Amino acid sequence: MVLALPILAFGQQDVQFSQFMFNRIYYNPGVTGSGSAICINGLHRSQWVGFDGAPITQNININVPIKTIGGGLGLSIVNDQIGFFNNISARLMYGYQFQLPTGTLGIGAGATFLNNQLNGTSWIPSDYASPTGGFNDPNLIGLQETGFQVDAVFGVYYESQDIWGGISTTRVIESSTQLGSTVQNATTLVRNARHYYLMGGYNWAVPASNWELRPSLLLKMATGSTTFDVNVMGVYNNKFWGGVTYRLQDAVVAVIGWQATPDLRLGYSYDVGTSALSTQGGGSHEIMANYCFKIEIPPPPTGSHKNPRFL
Repeated sequence: MVLALPILAFGQQDVQFSQFMFNRIYYNPGVTGSGSAICINGLHRSQWVGFDGAPITQNININVPIKTIGGGLGLSIVNDQIGFFNNISARLMYGYQFQLPTGTLGIGAGATFLNNQLNGTSWIPSDYASPTGGFNDPNLIGLQETGFQVDAVFGVYYESQDIWGGISTTRVIESSTQLGSTVQNATTLVRNARHYYLMGGYNWAVPASNWELRPSLLLKMATGSTTFDVNVMGVYNNKFWGGVTYRLQDAVVAVIGWQATPDLRLGYSYDVGTSALSTQGGGSHEIMANYCFKIEIPPPPTGSHKNPRFL
């Protein structure tokens, strides 16, 4: 989430998702190029339902494996609205995949293009108005201000049949932008804070059954902020799943899902808050859809051909 303060804004700025185990490429560009199919993953999250200006987020990710470049390309787009801020980012990624005897090791990097916009037109309290009709506090961001940033991401990711995990960092450059103030010639600096992620999971097939247990963990670290999500999920017949996530000092999350077709996966989660915020509003809803497909390019025909004009 974005923490905005006068003069300087930084903290845990990346959006969070409860179904992180199905959204790995958002956290780690090392996932880019893994697998054998093109996958499109979309999520919609409505957080803290009942609060005015509560965060609403959409995220779409595309992972395109390309054997000829040793890995693949990826795209991640986020639209995050929180309060009067609307932040839109586009991330372009490349990942190189090493085939190991036990699995695949991916190393990925990318560039993030972030647009920050303040959309409010009536958010400044009336008692801040000056006698001349303007606003006299240089720490207040002006109305309809827009800023643009370019930053970077990097990650390493490993996956085998039973285990997966990786480490990554986003907002590596810690780039900044300036938003105009309510006072002429004054600006407010909005700066990215570097984020670090450690994530992983294990797939354990329960003997003599159609069940699998899939525990997973996501550790999130940023300037002045460290938290984690730990999930335990049961999967039946590789088709239905349900589980529970605990997010440190924030929420308990119920997760369910369905492999609707061999190519289409659907999921839903609901966060029940455990912090003081839970007494002031509802929980958080999140829906997920993932679709994978292959584009088969037939090999060129082999063999010789004769031209009847030349025998």
